[in-house]
Amino acid sequence: MSSEDDYDGGVVLAGTETLDVALDEKPTPSASNQRKRKREKQKLNKQKNKEENKKPQETKSMATDIPGGEVEPVNEDMARMDPKLLADYVAQRLKRFERDLSFVELEDRYISESAFLDTTSFTSPRTLLNLPAYLESFSKFALIKSPATPGTPHTLILTSAALRATDLVRAVRKYQTKESLVAKLFAKHIKLKESITTCQTSRMGIGVGTPGRILDLLKEGVLKVDELKNVVIDASHVDRKGFGVFDVRETQKGVMEILGFAGVKARFESGEGRIMFY
Repeated sequence: MSSEDDYDGGVVLAGTETLDVALDEKPTPSASNQRKRKREKQKLNKQKNKEENKKPQETKSMATDIPGGEVEPVNEDMARMDPKLLADYVAQRLKRFERDLSFVELEDRYISESAFLDTTSFTSPRTLLNLPAYLESFSKFALIKSPATPGTPHTLILTSAALRATDLVRAVRKYQTKESLVAKLFAKHIKLKESITTCQTSRMGIGVGTPGRILDLLKEGVLKVDELKNVVIDASHVDRKGFGVFDVRETQKGVMEILGFAGVKARFESGEGRIMFY
């Protein structure tokens, strides 16, 4: 909320002429001036009430450096979090949405700060346009290449919705070649059977999708994590309602299940994989 102005609510009229009257006399304002002052005061009060009723938006900003000049809402707080803060943030979200978990269960699902990569040095807005530069800044391997085994990506990008996943696929399309697919791993217009076939027959370097579909493919055993190096969480993006991937129970739960999936977790614990918050 914006701070209130330092005045008592009165209206200051510009260009008021000095009146030639005695100091102990108070000029009587004309009826038209009274009406004018009343209208201006009502306008100020209306604006004040409007500002007071606004929901706080401290953690949100608007970035415009994306193709077409569209406005892309971004939560800048995520970019300022180091591994310790990220580990605490994820733990807090887990407690928020799964309050029935015992202390032992919470400890078992806790993600150590060592699993998170510190990306606070990347200072550009975390928009679609800047995603390739972000990946290149923190990946010590060729993003354009892929493992020889089908369905074995080196990078997984998790996001909250299929439409957003489609945008992310376009943003990283430059890394796709005949021998390295940027795979669409989400349910909208793509049946699970089709995704399974894609994983079984295609070499892929980057997989982009929603937590539900990616988790299904992991459980089916067709999406392999033997060469997984980056799990990129599309955390800075917020939708029109101001919700991010960790603000909705369903998507938060899916992300946590993926991070806790045996093979994925083993990559973090061995130091061969890391979690990156974009």
